[in-house]
Amino acid sequence: MTGLILKDFLILRKTLRSYLLMLAIYVAVAFLGYWSASFVGGFMMVMVSMLPMNVFAYDKQAKWDVYGLSLPVGRTKTVAARYLAVLIMFAASAVLTTVVSVALNIAGRMEESLGEYLLACTVCAVLAMLVNAMLLPFLYKFGPERARMMFFGVMGVIVLLIVAFLLPLGGLEWIKSLEIAEPTFAQAAVIPAIAALAGAALLALSFLLSRHFYGTKDL
Repeated sequence: MTGLILKDFLILRKTLRSYLLMLAIYVAVAFLGYWSASFVGGFMMVMVSMLPMNVFAYDKQAKWDVYGLSLPVGRTKTVAARYLAVLIMFAASAVLTTVVSVALNIAGRMEESLGEYLLACTVCAVLAMLVNAMLLPFLYKFGPERARMMFFGVMGVIVLLIVAFLLPLGGLEWIKSLEIAEPTFAQAAVIPAIAALAGAALLALSFLLSRHFYGTKDL
């Protein structure tokens, strides 16, 4: 199974290099004070959430599934390896986000408080995990092309429902009027741990669905 995880990262090596270059540019701009540190953290999580779709597209192009299932691994371990690769990507992004936040804080370039930064990055991480938890079963069931269209359709419906809910209340102005208190550092330190557990639970449910879809898929 380790080989399957390494295979995913080897497939993504060029994409990861491009993302790291973009991240370096964004961090440099953040150091210059043109945008907030939380924007950099959000960018990292969004990029990670899109990586699995690239892996599936490359696998289909190379007809990997036909070859991969001839190996003594099994479908369950194949799906588990893909999910572990996703978790490793999230963990690496979390470490990079922490390093960037510490560097910006030491340089005095962080506009928001550390608590606000952690909260913003945590929200982005949970959303990215939710995206993957929804997207991966679609990819196993329908393949990368159809899954991309169906997923964005589902996301569009969710956005429309949120807008329909907020409009009668006053939209974004209603959210601002809630006057959510700024979290303390202790509270902000607990939030990522809770978010990690919630994200892991979502991915566990997603894994069960993906395993079922891939197990019944006729290749």
